[in-house]
Amino acid sequence: MNTNSKLKFSILMLATILLQSCASLYPTTAGYEQILNSWSGSDVNKLMLSWGPPADVFTMPNGNKMYTWLYVGNSYVSSNYNYYLNQIQTTGFTQYCKTTFTTNSSDRIVSWRYKGNVCRAYIKK
Repeated sequence: MNTNSKLKFSILMLATILLQSCASLYPTTAGYEQILNSWSGSDVNKLMLSWGPPADVFTMPNGNKMYTWLYVGNSYVSSNYNYYLNQIQTTGFTQYCKTTFTTNSSDRIVSWRYKGNVCRAYIKK
């Protein structure tokens, strides 16, 4: 391998390492799903000790239960004056994450789902 090829290979390896390390710098939905998956099969009481009391509990007709946690963060409102329409336009945005775990009759977590724009976490390696 000549010097030019070694330099190109070194730059390529460095770029690959940097891209992989940058991927873990930001919270992602994949990281949040990793956390949710880690609770599958666990006792819901153990989850409550970790997450605190749920915002809602619903008993399904088959006896299973749905436990819901709700996070509501900051709300943002912005207004702009539209000169051409001669009016003020306002938009709003609220950060939230609603997570529901479903348990069987033995209080074991059998499934989960989530919805929201801040349901994110760091991926654990």
